[in-house]
Amino acid sequence: MLLFPKLAGKIVNEVQMVINEDIIVVDTKGIIIASTQQNRVGTLHKGAQLVLHTKKKLYIDEALEKQLEGVRMGINLPIFIEGRIIGVIGITGNPIEVERYADLIRRLTELIIQETIHAEQVESKTRGLESYFYEWVNIKSLDQHFIDRGLMLGIQMQEPHICCFIQLKGINHKKEDGQFIEREIFEWFQSYFQKDDVVRFGPGRILLLKVVDRHYSEEYFRSQLAEVKKYVEMKYHTFLSISVGKTVGTYLIAQSYKEAQKAMKVAEKSQSIVFYEDLLLDIMIEEVPTELRKEYLEKTIGKMNGNEELMDTLKIYLANNQSVKETAAEMHIHINTLHYRLKQVKDLTEIDPKKTEGLALFYLALKLMDRL
Repeated sequence: MLLFPKLAGKIVNEVQMVINEDIIVVDTKGIIIASTQQNRVGTLHKGAQLVLHTKKKLYIDEALEKQLEGVRMGINLPIFIEGRIIGVIGITGNPIEVERYADLIRRLTELIIQETIHAEQVESKTRGLESYFYEWVNIKSLDQHFIDRGLMLGIQMQEPHICCFIQLKGINHKKEDGQFIEREIFEWFQSYFQKDDVVRFGPGRILLLKVVDRHYSEEYFRSQLAEVKKYVEMKYHTFLSISVGKTVGTYLIAQSYKEAQKAMKVAEKSQSIVFYEDLLLDIMIEEVPTELRKEYLEKTIGKMNGNEELMDTLKIYLANNQSVKETAAEMHIHINTLHYRLKQVKDLTEIDPKKTEGLALFYLALKLMDRL
């Protein structure tokens, strides 16, 4: 473990909150790498060199201050991590006055470093998991080496799984507070789904690999997702879109991953929970290229030239399962008026909304229009 300027700066900032004295942090070469006095950064500290050699606390009085280069009155203390000295922290001031909290400051420094090491280890493991999952969801065949890597990471690949995506909206991932919130939400999901694998999968996206064993209940899983969506949205003032694949996989999960991706396209538009198995027409529509959608719309409802009255009539007519009575009642118009409008639709588009083929064409057009 080496002391880098960024970590040393963090130590100085944290210690400053405890005492109102000047602080320096020195590396194993005796160079000051962080200080409350910026003009001292980069200079050699002879007192710290003595501490690095003796591995003992050094009291610097007026006499020693004059003898050693780059030092000031105070106390220098070795920083130990796992029995090794990795640097020195110095507190400027009268040695007698700063003595009472010198060891406390050293202990605080060592705790900050240990916490940083732990965080880096967790982050390294997290990155390793993310990298592995990126490979796994796209792989079409497995070898024993890949399986062994998964087992070393603690992934029970032999268990049956389905893929589930959670997409966060409304968080600025580039800002520090946004990153903190996203990390907190991610850790909350890990805690909530302890028996499953949960990894970050790009900005604002979480991949949940849900175990589908004999204890699995789709109904209960749906209720869980509804519960976590409501909780996270209320607590963090964000929006969640959730998608779930259909195909259960053990060693190979690429199919479930692709299904969850397709379902997410639908879920994001409504910021809802979407299971792939519930989708029929929506999946087909998502596969239609944008240019083809536009061309289809131009040849159907586009011929009404943006007539909002006719568009609303058509939408309500379809929503009421082609019931003339219910449509007229909802629109507060006479049935004859409704018949006249439907005839206008037929005349403008050359598609009859009262016939099965026409209904199918208009229904698909309205679905495509929603996607655009």
